[in-house]
Amino acid sequence: MTIVLGIVGVMGYLYLSWRTLRENYQEEDVVAFSWVALLLFLIGGRVTFGLWHWGMWSSNPAAWLEFWKMGEMNLVGASLMWAAFAVLIVKDKEWKLWSFLEDSLPSAFFLLMVAGAMLKDWKIMTALLVAGILSLLVGKKYHSLTWYKSGKKGFLFFWFSIVFWLILGPIYRFYWLSAISLLFVGGLFMLGNDKFSK
Repeated sequence: MTIVLGIVGVMGYLYLSWRTLRENYQEEDVVAFSWVALLLFLIGGRVTFGLWHWGMWSSNPAAWLEFWKMGEMNLVGASLMWAAFAVLIVKDKEWKLWSFLEDSLPSAFFLLMVAGAMLKDWKIMTALLVAGILSLLVGKKYHSLTWYKSGKKGFLFFWFSIVFWLILGPIYRFYWLSAISLLFVGGLFMLGNDKFSK
């Protein structure tokens, strides 16, 4: 079952990334980004898992390189590695960061959901699902919000992140996690204000 989920996750992510990004970015750049970002996601998750559980692979150092074992990974490290590469590629290609992150949201959401299912982390999956549903509800309406003056793309990325962290804190009973949402609230305010978004 784990192998099937892994294949579904990889193929689904690559397809969704290509499907949602090809209209606004060159196709060859999208394909290259998707493959490298996926690889770094897996490597980042594996290495972070090893660091978090330091010593568990002391008898088998080669285990650090077994990034395809998605059942043994850390989602925070995986996500940070993916995001770091996204920032680098956006800077290199001179794309708009918040637009790119919003465009990448469907594929990234799918990848995280599959990874969460493989790890049987229902708490993260719950936070992802609620954030995803609420993002769908406001997806086509945020341009008409009177307080979102700039109307710029990127709203859904910030909105999704705000909801996700707000929910994740209480679910894990680490309430300080919810404070992370304040960073995205500030970012959303700056993006939506004409004065700051120019």
